[in-house]
Formats: sequence, C-alpha cells, structure tokens
Amino acid sequence: MTVPILLSASPEYLDHAESLADGIEAKLDWKHTESLSRDNTLTDECDVQDVHPESITSIHLPPGTSQPQGLSVAPGNVGDIIDFVHSAVGDRVHPTWLTVHTTRTFDYREHVERLATITQVGGYPLAIENTPDASCYHTPEDIAALAFLAKQVPRLDDVSILIDTAHVAMERRALTVDDRAFESVLERGDEQLRDQLSEVFQQFLRDNVEHSKNDPNLGVAPPTEESPWRPVFVTLAIVGGSQIQAIHLNDPTSDGLPETNHPADGLRWVLSYCNKHDIAVVLEPGGADRELIAETISELPIVG
Repeated sequence: MTVPILLSASPEYLDHAESLADGIEAKLDWKHTESLSRDNTLTDECDVQDVHPESITSIHLPPGTSQPQGLSVAPGNVGDIIDFVHSAVGDRVHPTWLTVHTTRTFDYREHVERLATITQVGGYPLAIENTPDASCYHTPEDIAALAFLAKQVPRLDDVSILIDTAHVAMERRALTVDDRAFESVLERGDEQLRDQLSEVFQQFLRDNVEHSKNDPNLGVAPPTEESPWRPVFVTLAIVGGSQIQAIHLNDPTSDGLPETNHPADGLRWVLSYCNKHDIAVVLEPGGADRELIAETISELPIVG
C-alpha cells in the first residue's frame, strides 16, 4: 500500500490538487488573508471550481507577523487567527487541522496559553510547523518539547506537530540527544517549570531514541549517516511519532518535490514511519507542473 497523499495548493488551484491526490492542504498567503471573508470563503471557492469541500483536509496559514493581519502564533495575534478562520472557511469546509507557524522565540507558559486559546475558542486543532533555521522551534529537542507538553497538558489535546523535512536541523546525523539543545529548552521555562520538566522530559527523549533504535516493525533500515534523509530520521525519532500530525515531504536538499529515484536512501523509511504512526504526508509542489507532480506521486515507494 501507499500512504495517503495530500497536495498543497492555493485556493485558486483546488480543482487541480483534488484530481491528483487523496486530499488537499489549502495553502494561504497574505493576499488570501485579505481576499477571503464571509462573502468569499473557501467553501465558495470549492463551489466555483466544483471541488468537494470535504477534500480540504487541512488549511495552511501564512507565516509572519508584519503584515496587516499576522497569522503566526505570536503575542497579539491570537484574536486575528480566530477571527480569520471563522470568517474565511465557510460552512462546508471542515479541515482536520490548521497548519500554523510560530514566532522564533517564546516563553513556554505564554506559548501554551496562546495555543490552547486558539484551539479552544477557534474550534480547530493546530499542527505547528518547524522553522527552517535557528529558533526556539528548530532542533529535534525544540520540537520534542512541544510534543512532550502536548502529551502532558490537557489544554493542548488539540495541538500537534508538523515537520517540514527540508527544515530540520541538517547537522544532526547521530541518533542521540544533544545535551546543549536539551539545556536550551529548559532555559526557556521559569525555575518551577524547569524543575518540573528536567527529568521527565529527558526520559521522554531517551525513550524515543531507544524505541527507534530497537524498532523492528518498519521493515526497512534507517537512512545511513551519509543520506540526505538522515537528519529527517533523527528528528522524527527524537520527537516520536505519537504527536506528529503530518509532514511536508520536501526533498531535504532542494526543498522541492522528493527525489524518488533512490527510495532506499531514506525516503522509504520516512514513508514507512508515517504509515506506522498514521502521519499525514503532504507534498508542496511549488512551481512543479501537473505531469511532474503526478509522476512523483506514482513513484513514491510502496510501504506497509
């Protein structure tokens, strides 16, 4: 079998995406935050293009905070995100989750409060996408911290992880917890939170690593240390599959559609991991044409 594939597409090309994949990630940019409203919703776009509203599995909100309507999870943006989603989706589009970005730095207690409020008042689960470079949400330990909190804090029941495979920490090739990165995570909490997290979070990381080292169920070897997919393997292994909602399956080297000519070089392991943990796979085709997208989907390794 192959894992279900979602295709990321802007609202103008929903019909294109529906014809190629098992579902759609409606990817919004800043012009859509201005054009979509109660009078022109994603439901309306589906009607115009004769697209089934249920095909839209997720909605990807644009990053950043400097535009007129900031839609990254940041101080002062919580209300904007909730209001936009309520006005822009329409009555027949019901995404399973919203993909959102986060600010580069944050305090954990305040960040938990923002995420919880958006899910509880906004009514949709969130999947938080990793940043492409150094931030509070880039290293495997950074991402795992949110996964850990989502397991521990009841108000974060509807918060999960989305990992872009081209945005992981590319220098991380050894399957081991980085002590410096672990300490950096602890430093973002107050003293009480550090005391609460230190031992149990470290054990969470160690358990994930050991499980990945000793997991015979995938039926495929992990990427070698020379493989471009190795940092993806390390990130997925340390974060653990239970809190990952989806991945953006981008080539780790080019940040484009994944190279399918050498699936044994890590891609098969990634797809097997997603299949085992029920992680959605989203392709972001960028400027690729219809033929190349269809060819890539058809050539993805069969797993399971």
